[in-house]
Amino acid sequence: MKNFLLHKRLLPTFVALFVAFAAMAQGKVNFTLEGKVTDGNEPLVGVSVVLEGTTIGTVTDADGKYTVSGSAAEGNAVFVYSFIGFATEKKAVALKSGSQNLDVALGEDALGLSELVVVGSSVRQGKKELGNNMTSIRGDQLSKKGTGDVIQAMQGKVAGARITQNSGDPAGGISVTLRGAKSLLGSSEPLYVIDGVVSNNATVNVTNTTVDAGGRGVIGQNRLADLNPNDIESIDVINGAAASAIYGSRASNGVVLITTKRGKSGKPEISVSTSFSINQLRKRAVFTTTGKQFGSVGLRLNTIAAGLPTNLVDVTRYDYQDDIFRQSSGTDNNLSVAGGSETTKYYASVNYMLNQGIVKNTDFNRYGARIRVEQKVADWLTASIGLNYVSSKSKELPNGNVFYSPLNAINITNNIYNLNDRDGNGNLKAVEPTRINPLSTIETFDITQNTKRTIGDLQLTATPIKDVTISYIFGVDYAAQLGKTYLPVAPYDGAALGSFPDGYASTAIATTLLVNNDLNISLNKKFGDFSSQTTAGYSHQYNSTDFALAQGRNLGPGIKTVNGAGTILPASAVNPVYEISGFFLQETFGYRDRLFLTLAGRQDKSTIFAAANQSQFYPKASLSYVISDETFWKNTLGSAVQSLRLRASYGQAGNLTGIGAYDRINRYFGASLVGTVVLRPSEQLANPDVKPERSTETEFGADLSFLKGRIGLGVTYYNTEIKDLLVDRVIAPTSGGTGIRTNVGTLTNSGIELSLNATIVRTSNVNVNIFGTYSKNKNKVGDVGQAFISIGNPSGAPTTLIPGESVGVFYDFYYARNPDGSLLLTAGGLPQRERGVQSSVLAGTPQRDGGNQPSGAFLRKVIGNPNPSDIWSLGSNVTYKNLTFSFLFDAVAGNQVFNADKRTRNNVGIGDLAQEEYLGTKPRGYINAVNPITEYRIDEGAFVKLRELALTYNIPTKTLKGISGLSISLIGRNLYSFDKYFSYDPETNAGGQSSVAKGIDFGNSPIPRTFQMALRASF
Repeated sequence: MKNFLLHKRLLPTFVALFVAFAAMAQGKVNFTLEGKVTDGNEPLVGVSVVLEGTTIGTVTDADGKYTVSGSAAEGNAVFVYSFIGFATEKKAVALKSGSQNLDVALGEDALGLSELVVVGSSVRQGKKELGNNMTSIRGDQLSKKGTGDVIQAMQGKVAGARITQNSGDPAGGISVTLRGAKSLLGSSEPLYVIDGVVSNNATVNVTNTTVDAGGRGVIGQNRLADLNPNDIESIDVINGAAASAIYGSRASNGVVLITTKRGKSGKPEISVSTSFSINQLRKRAVFTTTGKQFGSVGLRLNTIAAGLPTNLVDVTRYDYQDDIFRQSSGTDNNLSVAGGSETTKYYASVNYMLNQGIVKNTDFNRYGARIRVEQKVADWLTASIGLNYVSSKSKELPNGNVFYSPLNAINITNNIYNLNDRDGNGNLKAVEPTRINPLSTIETFDITQNTKRTIGDLQLTATPIKDVTISYIFGVDYAAQLGKTYLPVAPYDGAALGSFPDGYASTAIATTLLVNNDLNISLNKKFGDFSSQTTAGYSHQYNSTDFALAQGRNLGPGIKTVNGAGTILPASAVNPVYEISGFFLQETFGYRDRLFLTLAGRQDKSTIFAAANQSQFYPKASLSYVISDETFWKNTLGSAVQSLRLRASYGQAGNLTGIGAYDRINRYFGASLVGTVVLRPSEQLANPDVKPERSTETEFGADLSFLKGRIGLGVTYYNTEIKDLLVDRVIAPTSGGTGIRTNVGTLTNSGIELSLNATIVRTSNVNVNIFGTYSKNKNKVGDVGQAFISIGNPSGAPTTLIPGESVGVFYDFYYARNPDGSLLLTAGGLPQRERGVQSSVLAGTPQRDGGNQPSGAFLRKVIGNPNPSDIWSLGSNVTYKNLTFSFLFDAVAGNQVFNADKRTRNNVGIGDLAQEEYLGTKPRGYINAVNPITEYRIDEGAFVKLRELALTYNIPTKTLKGISGLSISLIGRNLYSFDKYFSYDPETNAGGQSSVAKGIDFGNSPIPRTFQMALRASF
């Protein structure tokens, strides 16, 4: 309550400060400027026309025409004309009362150096002023991609980003990592800021059906699933620590700045879109179809107690994939209206989306409404209010990591049973003892999640005197999640392995509240050839999370609630609260609009840490030089390379996610001792000396353009060093606990990023654009205070942290091999584990006995790496008159996947090796031989995916009264994957959002292939 009251005082305090800075406006004249903007031949639609230093502006219409009206100081003024893919033009105009005309032609600019990009809560800079790499994505690159998920739509569009869809669950489950993992215990996800509001993208488990790499519950859905791509104007991605000056201790993983659509002056524009999609299983896994079974019916293939029988009996086999997968459908519908006058602008939208999963009985639906109103209060003051409300509901099933998920249920069940057999009461019959009938998970489990979320902001922008801009943002992000889980009493003898044969019910509630206040003041001045942009700001962020879980088992007939359970299990409740505050100062010096030096620093404070470590300083420096603007360049190399910018940056940032709000202090839990309630201390000792993880990044790069600005190429090299890495160290129990969280770790990431954007053809009828990205990252763990740390997880993946290796490598037993690399087999022709002398974690020397067979201790080594060494994408948009064809390939290479499903299927006699044993192409006992060889479960994770394929026809509307635009699109996603993966899809991860546990396949729902037909109209 104290913290909440603090915020009630903060808002009027910030407003008072804002008003105090806002002085009386200067005298103005009323003016009107109109004209037409072209590319030299054809009119350009949607060009931004803004009076520099003010919010007065508009965009060009369908004929390239514009009209700007307003009040401004009489005399010289500058109007800025900007459009994606074209060089920004600045035109000087002598303002006077009345109407004036000015036509403008824009030239090509594949690099987009003249664009204004968002770099902070309300801070914008010209792209050519930045010394760091930055990616900008337009809204139409997100909304027309066949998905209702913003992050899915970003795949393949950001150099340096690894965007992975962890599963095909319709509710989401996507991880984003920029320039590699930067934390071991915390998140490596970037910070998300929506219209200046720091937003929640946490993954909070409220359905209690899956567990992460540490054995904790997680849910596949993360909160960006609440955002509608159709409402987005643009996304600006800052990959590294260069955002430190603005966001400090929250910026070490990069920042994703999302700007939503706003109203424009002019008549109301109504946009409507609707779509219908079909989802289907892209690739089926290999299950044996051989009508034979060793031993007797029901005996598992590698049953040791049976002495590995070799006799074959006839059986009937079923493909259980037909029972759990379906061809599903979805729809996405949007309605928006935008318009306004010079003083009042508005944007409002409503949307409804439904996405059914390809696993039966799963779906996700989302309702949303967004509104933004901008009001010019005075010539020098503009107010803006935005509100977004989302209500979503998902019907879920366990997704990996447990043996009663639909996929794992068929992985552990010999496929010789008819799953649809029922008793006289209609209940599904049992299959194997201790095995759940896979259809029971689909038909009888009832797992739902409901989310209500509101994001709102109040923004004030003032230009009280010339060259001074003051902005204030008050933002709130509130989400409430309600999860209900019901697992019924098993209707047959034999417990469902790992589940609750007597039934289970839980109810969980999680609410998160983020409140941020940002006040920024900027001063822009020009002194002859020199320019200066000074920005100072203060921010305060309040974070509160309430979580409560009630659970019970031993359910009676018809009972689905916790309070009706015969056995009430331990409940839990937490309420972590913390605050972050800080101020920054940033100065950008410019010389002749081509050489820019930026110096900045932020002083941060976080209540997560003890007083001695709460305050941290994060510096930044960058340099940008557009050398191609020099006369000597234009006279020599200008004909070959029209534009060349050299850039460099240095920055530090912090990471707060590796430690909870109260992890540094002693924690106690309730317990019972001889019938008396007592307090039990945590086994993890307190450490008041912990401090934020700190990233230091150096970046160098260049941006070049060729062929009169039609081909743009960006090249970046970066090196990131993370120190004070938080690690859970194992300590002797005599210390009073078993572990302590402390700053002992180091981690590095280094790599290169390339981006390509080329307009190959641009005529009145034909436009051909090609774009692509390439990223190469080397991740290496430094000191972690131990020789290695094993990260436990339910799948059995040997995820490990080893100094000198990448984060989360797979480390365990491997095949014994001959000198030529072939497998060294036993006398019976079976593979075996390597043996010898393990001199260190990474060094082992194989040994052979007199018969050239392995001898000594079993050896271990790094057998796989889930981190790709290379990520690339290539796409194109080809337009001929009213027809547009586009595609996007997305790829990763150099990574491996731990395929836990491979061993599971073969152990019960339904996998590829089992079939070979039945057919005699592999010796009997082959599966038993490879089971202890962990390398056997490592598969290649590289893939090249046809991520997007679309065909759009813009229907002529000249004869359609009242319709300004009409199009129909056919869109396909994840249509084909070129890979060598054994199972469904190498793009998978049972570790969810974990920074460490990556590339694990353990009963995950596969990503579907999607076909969509969409219709869009504007009026």
